[in-house]
Amino acid sequence: MKKSRAPALTLERIQTVLDTLDGWKGKLTWDLLIDSVYEATGITYSRFTFAEYPAITNAFKLRKETLRDEGGKPARQPKDERLRAALAQAERYKAKAMRLEEENRALLDQFVTWAHNAERKGVTLFMLNAPISKPQRDKSKGVD
Repeated sequence: MKKSRAPALTLERIQTVLDTLDGWKGKLTWDLLIDSVYEATGITYSRFTFAEYPAITNAFKLRKETLRDEGGKPARQPKDERLRAALAQAERYKAKAMRLEEENRALLDQFVTWAHNAERKGVTLFMLNAPISKPQRDKSKGVD
């Protein structure tokens, strides 16, 4: 029997993967991530599918480095459940901020490359920054 193909990763599913990585604790492997995404979505994706999306591969690498730098030492947990939940949320936000800063840096690098290459082809920054013209649409007769 032929194995069916997983549905395409939508923006919502990509965000689920990124959120999963942002909150990741402990050992991180592609197989563990795939299992966790399956638990969240009911869909099994392959490592190769995730590798097609730079946002996922970059977030994976960054989270893996962060976990390695933390040395795998579990922090002392407070006894108050609300405080533990707040600290966990703060950790997720911190991981998300680090991921977004890395994405922003990569986009800025890409922009510089594009601007440089455009200028080499005679396209100026003034031309690149020109506003996009709105499409001309005819008004329907009798409708104002």
